[in-house]
Amino acid sequence: MLNRKIYFKLLCIFVFILILSGLLKNKVAINNVSVQTLSIVKTDKKYVYPLGNIVAIKADTDGVLVIGYEEEDVTYIGGVKIGDNIIKINDKDVNNSIDVYKILNSLKSEEVIVTFERNGELKKENLNVKYEDGIYKLGLWVRDKVSGIGTMTFYDPQNETFYAIGHAITDVDTNNLLKIKEGYLYNIHNLEIIKGNSSSVGRINGKFDLSTEIGIFNNNSNFGISGGLVNKYKINSELIELDTSNDVKIGDAEIIFEDENRNIRRYKIKIEKIINNKKLDRDMIIKVTDDELIDYTGGIIQGMSGIPIVQNNKLIGSITHVFKNNPKKGYGIFINEMIQ
Repeated sequence: MLNRKIYFKLLCIFVFILILSGLLKNKVAINNVSVQTLSIVKTDKKYVYPLGNIVAIKADTDGVLVIGYEEEDVTYIGGVKIGDNIIKINDKDVNNSIDVYKILNSLKSEEVIVTFERNGELKKENLNVKYEDGIYKLGLWVRDKVSGIGTMTFYDPQNETFYAIGHAITDVDTNNLLKIKEGYLYNIHNLEIIKGNSSSVGRINGKFDLSTEIGIFNNNSNFGISGGLVNKYKINSELIELDTSNDVKIGDAEIIFEDENRNIRRYKIKIEKIINNKKLDRDMIIKVTDDELIDYTGGIIQGMSGIPIVQNNKLIGSITHVFKNNPKKGYGIFINEMIQ
């Protein structure tokens, strides 16, 4: 009898231990799921400062861009084409148009070897040198500087980088993407808004304040420029979630832009169409529906490229181009394109 009681007690203790260990195991499993879930929510979101500020942009190209010929003389032009970027003459670096003049007139040669970049590929050509009125020259028109007005899109505090304009800086004559050596952002004063209409594209004019740089960049891609802010540039906006999922919906949205008093505010727009074509540098068609913005600018005008687009209080993209015959409509890109 005694042995049976002892056996029964031991059996009960054993069963109790099994039940207890099972409960503890389930508890740990539940905690793991909770931790993982919280971890996913925490790391899945990214926050940035939306901007919408109008800025002046000046940049020096890396080399000089060929934009034309003095005359159509193939013996002097050689194999150099409009759109080529000259980076060396006889192995001497070319940074600007003054370098071209100095190198040619120090060499005083009838022929030079020109190194240039075309579609990302380096090429070399032997070119005859023209000598006219005591000056040696190539007989090519070149450009080494660009300037314009655009809009900043957002600032990422994690990598300390600003993103702006939403499209490439290209040469006005060749439409080629420019390779930037050094670019700068400046404040702009005395703004003048030329309203757009169905017969002409509007634009922003203003005076560049070249006394202090507010940003520096050398990254110029099909989806905008990016770089660092300098001289303690003040950001007057609150953090907003960056939507990198491209989960953009047709319907209501907002853009962030300066008003006539230079205050940053939101204006209403509609996303009318999502463009599913990866070959194009545009992802959506938008329409300005805010009467105050239409009264102020006529819609979208030159200089507004880069305006942040917000939907469901998430930064989803930026404006890039305007329809030439309808300033109330334009194109935009997903924000994911700008940060690739």
